[in-house]
Amino acid sequence: MIEYLTIPHELMNRKNTLHYALFDFDNNAEMKLFIAILAYSTMIYRSTKNTDNYTFKLRGFLGKNSILNRRDLTSKRITIFINNLDSLFFKEIKVEANEVIFKFSKSYKNAIKSGFNKIDLCSLKSVRDIRSTKLTILTKMKTEGYFDLYYLFKVLDLKEIERRDHKIAKITSAFKKLKNVEFTYKHPKNRSVEQLDEHYKFHYKTLVNETANINCLDFVLDTSDLDLKIKLEKEEKKQEPWEMSEQDINKQLEEVEQDMSRAIGTTEYLNYV
Repeated sequence: MIEYLTIPHELMNRKNTLHYALFDFDNNAEMKLFIAILAYSTMIYRSTKNTDNYTFKLRGFLGKNSILNRRDLTSKRITIFINNLDSLFFKEIKVEANEVIFKFSKSYKNAIKSGFNKIDLCSLKSVRDIRSTKLTILTKMKTEGYFDLYYLFKVLDLKEIERRDHKIAKITSAFKKLKNVEFTYKHPKNRSVEQLDEHYKFHYKTLVNETANINCLDFVLDTSDLDLKIKLEKEEKKQEPWEMSEQDINKQLEEVEQDMSRAIGTTEYLNYV
């Protein structure tokens, strides 16, 4: 599996229905599974010649270093999940003979044209709480900013909790589980204090951890699945994926991403907070 998810800028526009569809899960294992499927499908779509159906194999989804947990998922459960998936991102998606066959929806294909931000899938591996998983994705998209309180009520699915202070406590708990993220909830100290623009918002900042070096390659990108033509003119001998070092793998993935970025182009990032 690829080591990052490319999220179109347009998906972080809260006026786009796909924004909330991305977070429309109440089960952490299924949320991560959907992210893995979307990451692979998006890479396939961006790097494969025009075709009626796009495909990729399920091989490696439960690999040793996968963001998916074998205790929560099996190959059978993954197949059932995909075959029952009803998502605004896909027009069609199904599994046949251990191969995923899909077509993106028109709305997601339009969103893909807006340029991309990358999220390191490794950052999701150790997150066990669904709300923290959602916050991890949001704070990776924009490393510093704020979230409106009522926006978090909706995106973190807190509608079943009646008391407002209990909802805030749930958000605080989810933020505390994030690594290298400082946060504070700003609000008036009492009713007599003037309400400021910064109030009723969770403000956050991601700290840079220069010493972090986590190996999170699930499995090597299969160029036969993606129909990619990677040029290795400087190499005396073209290495097969299983012969390549991790450094060579990351270099090839970066070259592929750069080639596709030049082909697709980018736009300014949309402010979603």
